[in-house]
Amino acid sequence: MTGNRIELEGRLLGKPEVRLTPAGTPVLRFTVECGASGEELRLGIVTTGELALAAKALVEPGRQVRVIGRMRMLKGSLKTAGAFEVVAEWIERSESKN
Repeated sequence: MTGNRIELEGRLLGKPEVRLTPAGTPVLRFTVECGASGEELRLGIVTTGELALAAKALVEPGRQVRVIGRMRMLKGSLKTAGAFEVVAEWIERSESKN
């Protein structure tokens, strides 16, 4: 166990994107706004396989979501979106607290 664990809740920004790897594995990417009031904190979320397919049906722009996963540093061309992203192990809709 490494201790690299993050749990966040926030509003989904934009439309989630699903792509297939050359091997046929689905990859889901989306961005969540999860900062406290007055803060601007946006994190990229990525997941693959069956979770990617299941989560695609759950996530819609503007919807509140809860994500559990781990942080990883971006490399190469993806680095333009920010230095880190969350690799999701669990994604679910959540009720807005507003």
